[in-house]
Amino acid sequence: MQDYARYDIKDFLADEAFCRWVLHEKPADNAFWENWIRNNPDRASIVKHAKELIAEIHHAQNYLSEEELQHELYRLTAARKSATEAQEYAEQTNDEYKPHWFGANWANRMSVILVALTCFVVLFYFYSNYSKTSKPQISQQTLQDKKDEKWIEVRNDQTSIKVVSLPDGSSVRLSPESKISYPAVFVQNEREVLLNGEAFFEVVKNPESPFKVYTNDVVTTVLGTSFTVKAFDQDKDVRVVVKTGRVTVAANPPQNKTPQPEKNELVLLPNQQVVYHRDDQKMKRSLIENPAQIGPPDITSQNLIFDNAPVAKVFESLQKRYEVQIIYDADLMAGCELTAELGQEPLFEKLGMICKAIQARYEVIDGQIVIHGSACK
Repeated sequence: MQDYARYDIKDFLADEAFCRWVLHEKPADNAFWENWIRNNPDRASIVKHAKELIAEIHHAQNYLSEEELQHELYRLTAARKSATEAQEYAEQTNDEYKPHWFGANWANRMSVILVALTCFVVLFYFYSNYSKTSKPQISQQTLQDKKDEKWIEVRNDQTSIKVVSLPDGSSVRLSPESKISYPAVFVQNEREVLLNGEAFFEVVKNPESPFKVYTNDVVTTVLGTSFTVKAFDQDKDVRVVVKTGRVTVAANPPQNKTPQPEKNELVLLPNQQVVYHRDDQKMKRSLIENPAQIGPPDITSQNLIFDNAPVAKVFESLQKRYEVQIIYDADLMAGCELTAELGQEPLFEKLGMICKAIQARYEVIDGQIVIHGSACK
């Protein structure tokens, strides 16, 4: 997890999880941040100022066109450069040569200017990219145009998995009654495939060329990871399951349906999944039924042994093993300890045993595990 205790305002503004909380206030995010602020009261003022700035910039963006936003970004970037140069110049000269407007506390003023400009630039990119990816990624006509191009189409009419190698070295395990289409050669900075059915992807990492899987309902975007997409035409739902890495799933509803204005894009981490309901065009993120341990077999095969260990250490170990987020009140449970050996039991079985030992309970909210309990005697 991020060390938010060391964050200043511009760090919070550049943090995707923090911005998501401010804009959407999802229950899991609320639980985490409210708990964090209680445990870090000295940072509450910085958090408050960061929230206010995000809200103001987001509100202002609603009244600007794309052209105006680009112009504002250019202007702010130029201003930030000038401010930086002025600060460097002032630091290299004696006080008597500093511009009169710096004053006695010129360093503090310059710092505030630079932070404000940095915030504007960072948030422009964040919200500009968010607004772009939140819209449907590709129209049905474009999908048809791609199918009409000279792409390679592979169908799996067998009863077993069919392995398909893509031009970039990525591999696809295509399920029966499924088909995939892709270009003979991926163009620069673009790797796109079309899927109808179900497939497991192991994507070669390339930060300069995002990998996108298009279906009739969702667009899945990655840089390099492994995940499954299930999107059969006859199914009511579309499902994306992440095994490793980070995946973005955006809604791409058919043209005869109006897209939902909110919650049409989600970021998934290992052991998380998203289900897109075709009828109401809503997406729901959750943990998979049986989360798997992430990492080399020689590490994941080792049991976790605790001897009067603080419960915080136990939760931290599970977070690393499964790459899931566990939210709990650290102060409230500071006195809770655990003596146990956790082997290859399913994650939820482990959590059940831990919660029973410390008289707590857990629930899964939006792909995160939230622990509810009280102080240990």
